[in-house]
Amino acid sequence: MITKLKTTSQSLTFRIAILLAITLLPIGLISLIQTHQLLDAADRRAESSLVALTADAAAGEEAYIRTAFGAAQAIAGSIPTYRESGWDCQEPLSNFLRLSNAFSFAGYISAEGVVTCASGGQGMDVSTLKLVGEMRDDPQERVAIVMEAPISMTSVIVVAVPVFVNGIYDGYVGVSLPHRSMFNALQEEDPERPVELLTFNAAGEVLTSDAGWDNVEGFLPAGRDLVDLINQGEQSFIGSNQNGDSRVFAVVPIVDGTVYALGSWGHARRAAIVEGLNVTGSILFPIAMWLASVGVAFFAVQRMVIRPTRNLRARMLYFMRSRKISPPRYESATPLELREMEDTWARLAENVLHDEAELHNMIHEKTVLLREVHHRVKNNLQLIASILNMKMRKTKSTEVRKALSNVQLRVMNIARVHQKLYETSTEERVRADELLKTIVSQTIGSFEQDVEGVSVEQSYDPIVVYPDQAVPLTLATSELVTNAMKYVGRPEGQGPWLVVKLEKIDDSNGCITISNSTGEIVSPDAGLATTNLGHQLINAFVMQMNGKIEENKSDDEFSVTIRFPIAEFDDADPITNWDA
Repeated sequence: MITKLKTTSQSLTFRIAILLAITLLPIGLISLIQTHQLLDAADRRAESSLVALTADAAAGEEAYIRTAFGAAQAIAGSIPTYRESGWDCQEPLSNFLRLSNAFSFAGYISAEGVVTCASGGQGMDVSTLKLVGEMRDDPQERVAIVMEAPISMTSVIVVAVPVFVNGIYDGYVGVSLPHRSMFNALQEEDPERPVELLTFNAAGEVLTSDAGWDNVEGFLPAGRDLVDLINQGEQSFIGSNQNGDSRVFAVVPIVDGTVYALGSWGHARRAAIVEGLNVTGSILFPIAMWLASVGVAFFAVQRMVIRPTRNLRARMLYFMRSRKISPPRYESATPLELREMEDTWARLAENVLHDEAELHNMIHEKTVLLREVHHRVKNNLQLIASILNMKMRKTKSTEVRKALSNVQLRVMNIARVHQKLYETSTEERVRADELLKTIVSQTIGSFEQDVEGVSVEQSYDPIVVYPDQAVPLTLATSELVTNAMKYVGRPEGQGPWLVVKLEKIDDSNGCITISNSTGEIVSPDAGLATTNLGHQLINAFVMQMNGKIEENKSDDEFSVTIRFPIAEFDDADPITNWDA
């Protein structure tokens, strides 16, 4: 897998795709940044708009509550008078309610929770109301909701103003407002993004809600208490309500420290930023444009560069395997430069075929000529051998005949070498093992009439050499085999034997070893006088090969080893120096 990924990463297709992606990435990032800035600006506009909308919507609520506070404070100022008159206040308070037509109750509740002076229900004990205990524990102006008022028997909003006598809390004046929505209608502002409005007091209790009391808790900000929102003045923020909807919230004080209005509006990022463009589209659009740009650029490169390049490669492979030039298949999208490249390659392939044909012709002519040379040399040497044979038949001297026989043998050995080169040579390369096997067999065969019972063992490793090495190697081996057959001996209790072994030591060196048994000489020619010519010839042949010769003699064996270098065929000089 890793190798496949590494290979893929090195392809032109992969690198162009990565390059195009990196090149176009800044454009996509700029688009995303601009979109994000647009969304932030839309959020700020939505927040500012919602603060103003909430303030406008709560204007009526504010007026009612402030009026109730004014009425409660006026009544609180009259409490000493009512106290002196024996709490004769039901009629004036009832008249007050009829004139205002906005309140359902007005009265004074003592610190013990008894309705001391009121528009109705005077003398009633309301000490169980939560508001009574809160005013007694912390007497201050406050607004509270009573879901089931003991006098009006309905839900009301109570505005309470404390009354003090000689600095000691004595009770509070309460003015009740019927619990109904008093917000201005805002649904016409944006039907797609409805505004939800509610009021709450300093204790975090919801007083009114324009959406009613059903699931009113679900429309409050999730994870934030209403009490935490009352100490920062007018504010707006983005969050989710407890139903999980993303909303823009705004908090506007109606009566500082007492009553607040909370408005929420559908989040700008969930709604339309501009007409016809929603936020999802605005974010996905630059990403889609980036992907589309990369895709179009990659498709164009694929059609105009990658595919024509692969077609050209396929034509090259076809030419390499079949030595045939396939016609080009241009597409309409193939650029002119690539067409010219294919035409140039076609002309180059034609030139290569033409040059190869000429080269093959030259090699063929050279091979024919070389074989003809070897053939003529072989014929001439055979002619010389025939002349020597004629001389041998006419002479009566045994020594002269034997000398001429030795010369004839050497001439025939050289002739056999050229015959083998004529038969086996290919482009100046000779299989030394095949050549030596033939020459050695022929040399041993020429002694079979005079020397009988010799056991011959031959072993040849495959070695390829130049003709410049093959000729002296073969002639030296022939001389050594001739000498071995001439002086082969019969060890005590054994038969005579001869071993010829060609070994490849390594890629650069080889050796040939000729060993024969010693003892009673079996050849009748061994006793004749020698001129030491064979030894001189062997040393000369070894020098031509840049080789080394070693002789080893024991009681029953005599061996000669020639170590020689194997020339590399790409070397300028086919014969390299060899260190023993």
